[in-house]
Amino acid sequence: MKHHRLSLLSVLVFFLFGGCEKDDPIPPASNESIVYDVTYTDNTVFIDNLDVQSLVRIDTADYIYYFESSNPKITELKVNDILLIYGVALRRVTGITQSGGETRVETGYATLNEAIRDGEISWNKEISFQDGVIPDVQMQGQSIELKSATADGFEYEFPYGDCTYRIKFFFTDKKADVEFEISKDLAGPVTAKFLTKGSIENFNSSTKMKYENSKLTEFGQKNSGMQGELTLNLTVAGSGRDKITFDYPVVLLKFPMMAGPIPVMINVKVLFVFNCSVPVDGSSQIEVKFTYNSTTGIKYNGTTVSADASMGDQSMDKNVAQTGASSAIAASFGLAFPRLEIGVFGEIIVPWIHTAFLIGGDYTFNPACQQAKSQFIGACGLNLGFLGFGYNANTVLWQVEELLLQSGDCPQ
Repeated sequence: MKHHRLSLLSVLVFFLFGGCEKDDPIPPASNESIVYDVTYTDNTVFIDNLDVQSLVRIDTADYIYYFESSNPKITELKVNDILLIYGVALRRVTGITQSGGETRVETGYATLNEAIRDGEISWNKEISFQDGVIPDVQMQGQSIELKSATADGFEYEFPYGDCTYRIKFFFTDKKADVEFEISKDLAGPVTAKFLTKGSIENFNSSTKMKYENSKLTEFGQKNSGMQGELTLNLTVAGSGRDKITFDYPVVLLKFPMMAGPIPVMINVKVLFVFNCSVPVDGSSQIEVKFTYNSTTGIKYNGTTVSADASMGDQSMDKNVAQTGASSAIAASFGLAFPRLEIGVFGEIIVPWIHTAFLIGGDYTFNPACQQAKSQFIGACGLNLGFLGFGYNANTVLWQVEELLLQSGDCPQ
């Protein structure tokens, strides 16, 4: 008969791409900092925070900017100039039209190295779950309405597809208590439920880039003090042959900031992934508590890109692990959290960098074998095109798997 074994690797294949480093975790710095020390290229026109008041309006669909013609910087603007507008945009000028007291500036795509000749841009931001938190739960770009909000936290509850989601945060000065619950009504009287409860400490997110002669010579992104504990629970019973899959990242929190004239957005996301195939008389229940103290990071030295990370201390403690049926069964549940996304001027340079947690179990026949496993993973995606270096890749920072249960005639 056809086996329905579901390996943890197949479920989280999108997490796993490369090698890792295992230095001791670096504790987060206590102070936030911003460095913007650069020289511009000769054809860069900088509209600073005072001159930006002459910006009358923006056609965001076609990237057209309307300025008061009285601004001398706009009067001297030429086609092919690089237009750097404080807090707004970095664009290449493709057309200029005067009309009355306004100047219409048409623009095209430009990269940061076209504006920056030499210098350093860097920031170290504390991701604090009490100050400056902007809750903004989004599914496929659409914001979800809050169920409730207080000074100490918020809660969302909403349907999406065949599932109901509940997302809850409670903030203190040093950490956030979190709860994620996903439930699905299946064939018959039962449901599938995936639950995560725990806490995550405040941590630091730092990014650094250097330019020499309009070439990116150094880039680094590091998140230190990634510490927390999460308990994952998977409960599925009697679903027939329903299969459940979901792997869409959900935006949770936004942390905007300015690095000189450059608007920076750090988004905190969660990525859920689950997959189940359970016969009518089958059931699976797995619960594992994860604890960790890690550093996620990646760096480019002008020649090569490599991991700059440490798994640190971690544990995976089994509370429950049981899966069984009269025929093959498989179930798994995992999440990447916190999953950070980092952008500048609306361009994503780090699509994702995260810690990830996975639990799964299966029961197969011919030969009969029952197994349950857990994984703790660090991984990162990088896209440096906007910074002027045509590089994008996915990298594994670390991966560790633990066998929670194995009985029967299981393949070795």
